[in-house]
Amino acid sequence: MEIEPVMEFDNIETVKRAVEINAGIALVPATTVENEVARGVIKVINLRGKQFIRPLAIIHRKARVLTPAMRKFIATLTGKATTEGAEESV
Repeated sequence: MEIEPVMEFDNIETVKRAVEINAGIALVPATTVENEVARGVIKVINLRGKQFIRPLAIIHRKARVLTPAMRKFIATLTGKATTEGAEESV
């Protein structure tokens, strides 16, 4: 079986356009394709019983002081408490 090379794009709109022109398939969050599905330009195949992990990053300006709300948000997303002024990889 021959496997085609994987294309990589840096934004979801480009991914959706590639699928629309029949250049491949993509795994994307369902909410990002609601309009295209409603217009009938792409089809969704739901995958059940599988768990997919998507890497995400949290970035902020290095010199910026994190507010309590920002620290709480980061802690909620990462499951880790943040401390003010600490250099952490989250």
